[in-house]
Amino acid sequence: MSKKLTEQDLINFEDSVVDLYFQNKLPFLFHLSGGNEKELVEIFKDIKPGDYVLSNHRNHYHAIMHGIPEDTVRDRILNGRSMFIFDRERNFFTSAIIGGLPAIAAGIAWALKRKKSKQRVWCFLGDGNEDSGHLHEAARYVDGWDLPCNFVVEDNRRSVDTPTIDRWGSALEPSHPKCVQRYVYEPKYPHARTPGMIDLSKATKLTDDEYFPVLEDEDIKLPEDKFTGSYKDAVNESMDSLGADKNTIFIGYNVLYGNAMGNLENVPDDQKLETPVAENLMAGLAIGMSFEGFKPVVYYERHDFMLVAADAIGNHMNYIERISHGEFKTPITLRTVVADGGPFYSGPTHSQDFTSTFREMVTFPIFDPETPQEVMDAYNYARLSSRPVMVVERKSRF
Repeated sequence: MSKKLTEQDLINFEDSVVDLYFQNKLPFLFHLSGGNEKELVEIFKDIKPGDYVLSNHRNHYHAIMHGIPEDTVRDRILNGRSMFIFDRERNFFTSAIIGGLPAIAAGIAWALKRKKSKQRVWCFLGDGNEDSGHLHEAARYVDGWDLPCNFVVEDNRRSVDTPTIDRWGSALEPSHPKCVQRYVYEPKYPHARTPGMIDLSKATKLTDDEYFPVLEDEDIKLPEDKFTGSYKDAVNESMDSLGADKNTIFIGYNVLYGNAMGNLENVPDDQKLETPVAENLMAGLAIGMSFEGFKPVVYYERHDFMLVAADAIGNHMNYIERISHGEFKTPITLRTVVADGGPFYSGPTHSQDFTSTFREMVTFPIFDPETPQEVMDAYNYARLSSRPVMVVERKSRF
């Protein structure tokens, strides 16, 4: 923390946001902090400059305590970005889709440990994040591999307006490994905004494209070499080419034990990250690693399994560069397989093709190569891109 803020400093900042609201300047969804000033002042004593702070839709306190100037945060709020405050220089990242944060935090922590960095990750979560399994699997992963990451659960005993006891009965506080800490506080404000309605006719609202400009297309020039081998040969050579960059990490289950259908035999083992059977965690790990200069290749051996990762792919990987105004990039390759052939029948829930579904979901390129040359071109594009790319391999073409 570059400036030691007091509890009253925090309260004063959020009061200034309330004033802006009643001046008809905030026709947006925003979430105010309040009631947890004492706890945060103590926690931020342990957070060092350079550490990552990951926050959520209720992020104003976290942002100014991690050194982002109050005027900058206030300007973001005035421009519809209350839930989208980012600062690459200070390693401050937010996600308003709260389930995605824990796996991203784990990925950053994995990268920091790999680089022998002294930095840590601090991931702030509401108790609503405990309603899904994403925190559980990420915390188990962090704990199991002793990664430099702290999860902080800020429990206000409600989800929107619903008390925790009405969601979970008497199971108010789930058990967690030591990397998770929590505190309970009484919130000052409702879930969103503050009581009282403003005159929206006096407020100005822009469009999505004005608040978050659409990314310009990349200008990528592919190698002109012509490939004469088979479809499988093209996949093998593409994996070798990707693996030649030591910052490329192949992520998934069966990437080390099985070499992803035998295509990673020439890739060093220390570039293969065998993961739990947790598809959303796999994608989140890739996102976090990419923030630290790695170029992950996530291997999904069937499209059917990828639906579990739809949040990380559709809500995070697809939007991070745009909603952060280019501060964070995610150069990730999704190597995906449609099991539409092969010697053994795998059944209707192991052979589905969701290529068109993903094309509706995301704006980044999705390649469905039919020929060996197209395989080479697709993976060369992914190798040269600074953004996510999906490649669809079909078993019937091998």
